[in-house]
Amino acid sequence: MSRGNRRNGTKTIQRLNYVEYGITEQRLAELQNGCRTGAYSPEILTAACKEFEFIEFWILLSVRQDKSFDRMQILWELGEMERPAVSRSGFYRFRRRFFANLDKELKERGA
Repeated sequence: MSRGNRRNGTKTIQRLNYVEYGITEQRLAELQNGCRTGAYSPEILTAACKEFEFIEFWILLSVRQDKSFDRMQILWELGEMERPAVSRSGFYRFRRRFFANLDKELKERGA
C-alpha cells in the first residue's frame, strides 16, 4: 500500500486503486462481467478470497449479484443477513483486493 501524510504529519496508509493493482478499466469490466455471469468456477472465486476468508461470503455476494455495501446494509438492517465484520471502506478495500487476486489467479491458470 502506498503511504501518505496526515495534516498533523503522521503517516497513514492510502487505499490502492485498481490501476495500482495493475487492472485497467477494461479488465475490471471483464472480471466483473465474468463474476456476474458465472464464468468463473467457485474454486477460482474462493482462491481469490484467500487472504480474507472471514468476509468471503459478502465479497462473493457483492461481485456475483453486483450488490453494493449500501444495498447489503439494507438486508442486514431488515434482519435478512448478518453484517460483515468490516467497515464500508474496509469492505471496498477487500473487494478491490479480490479483483486483483482474481486477475492473478486467472493469469496463473491461463484462463
